[in-house]
Amino acid sequence: MNIPANYLPVMPYLVLDNAPEFLTYAKKVFGAVEQLILPGEKERIIMHGELKIGDAVIMFAQSNDNWKQKPAGMFIYVESVDRVYNAGIEQGGTSLQPPAKQEYGYAAGFEDPFGNQWWVNQPE
Repeated sequence: MNIPANYLPVMPYLVLDNAPEFLTYAKKVFGAVEQLILPGEKERIIMHGELKIGDAVIMFAQSNDNWKQKPAGMFIYVESVDRVYNAGIEQGGTSLQPPAKQEYGYAAGFEDPFGNQWWVNQPE
């Protein structure tokens, strides 16, 4: 299998009702970096987008009549659970699980304004 250098074998693909705001949110909360943004036409502002959080790639697109919103739940390792969780809430997210020590590490969960659930974990 010859996977291109900028990709991984499995990557989430989110279809969102407000893709441009999701991109801004991901940059502010996770420090995400744009890898590729292909503009769309009319109501489909972003036809295809890719952002990177560390080595991970998240693909996303603006929803339309043919492609309805499809949020997801994601497990992500971060340098600071507290910083990412607080930023996620400050940017309009909703708490699912406040930061706490768990048997698998320090972890928290929140839902972003687009319906995606983020389970942030800080390895010990």
